[in-house]
Amino acid sequence: MSRFGKAVLLCLALFTAWHLCSTLFADAPPAPGGDPAEEAPVASDAAGKASGLPLAREAGVREAAGAERNFVISPLSIHAALAMVTAGARGDTRRELLGFLGSASLDELHRSPAIKLVGRLNGLTQTSFACGVWVDQRRALRPEFTATGASRYAATAESVDFVSGAELARRRVNAFVADATNQRIHDILPPGSVHSSTEVVLANALYFKGAWRRPFDVFTAPFHIPGGTTVRVPSLTTGRSQYIALYPGFRALKLPYRTDGDRQAAAFYMLILLPDSGILSLTDLYDKAVSMPEFIRKHTPEEEVPVGQFMVPKFKFTSKYEASSDMQKLGVTTAFKGGDFSGMVSGGDGRLSIGRVLHKATIEVDELGTVAAAATAIVMYGSALRSEPPHLVDFVADRPFLFAVVEERTGTTLFLGHVVNPL
Repeated sequence: MSRFGKAVLLCLALFTAWHLCSTLFADAPPAPGGDPAEEAPVASDAAGKASGLPLAREAGVREAAGAERNFVISPLSIHAALAMVTAGARGDTRRELLGFLGSASLDELHRSPAIKLVGRLNGLTQTSFACGVWVDQRRALRPEFTATGASRYAATAESVDFVSGAELARRRVNAFVADATNQRIHDILPPGSVHSSTEVVLANALYFKGAWRRPFDVFTAPFHIPGGTTVRVPSLTTGRSQYIALYPGFRALKLPYRTDGDRQAAAFYMLILLPDSGILSLTDLYDKAVSMPEFIRKHTPEEEVPVGQFMVPKFKFTSKYEASSDMQKLGVTTAFKGGDFSGMVSGGDGRLSIGRVLHKATIEVDELGTVAAAATAIVMYGSALRSEPPHLVDFVADRPFLFAVVEERTGTTLFLGHVVNPL
């Protein structure tokens, strides 16, 4: 499979996780740190912005169309990191971040399915989530921000010396993320990313390991890479009925993961969107997923159908992504130019600037299931209708495709990406 196809598959995986977040939990009381007086209503589009899909679209389309590389991102990890930063923002800085995250107020953000899911991930057999805040010893976190981080994100806080011990602090953050992802994510903070001007680093780590409800057989099959090249790749196959549906320009495959406990708690699946040859591109599918609310949910197959030919390539890859420029392109500017974060830190005027929004994600799909992990670190410096399927339906993913890992009840996307070359 081409790299481009791999990135598509991951994108869909991420969308699955987001779906889980949005329906899993009932309303909870507001967490400490709210400031209702500052929370003037802003335009809200929870189905689009809140899932992190606009950022996924920007990065995914760029990777697919430009370098034609596989790509994976975790909208949930990025969303949770930005949500925690928003809890420490005030005034216009908070309003701008809330608008980007698709919520009208901090209370609405904290009651969103995604944030509620974050609070439950450590209680599920397939997932884990860790969060930390590292603040320079010249500053102190405000008690209400620390309380919100602990109650909503299970965040730990640590005082470090970024002035004379920046490299040691960087290694501590990286070790935290590596341990939380079972050593799947290393060096979320690259050398030179923190220095004497760094005042706060927030980081989270998401881990997912799901076994297919029914394992697959493996065989070698051709995969068509953009540009006309064909490679032979290890691939999943089966003769059993599968969740497949046909739509104009593409077909969809739902691959459920095994549920080892109460299915009412969480139900994850992978969704693969395979464009018809010469009809739709990966960019077209990204655009549909971002611009149409409930697109993933409405295009997830609901019924098993007998299969004819069936092939999905095995794949494994890691992506890294710096989101600052895309966030500013999508309208977040104040937080990068001396925003008001007086609700996060004490001392001074509370002005901090987001310097970098660093993200890494990895995914491995084989005949037994999926292992995926992601981490986000924010460094802050001072100052349609379904077509009827035929009796036998083929699903041969022998060309680039989009994918997502989604939680079924909430529609939360944990991972989203595409595959252009599975090798």
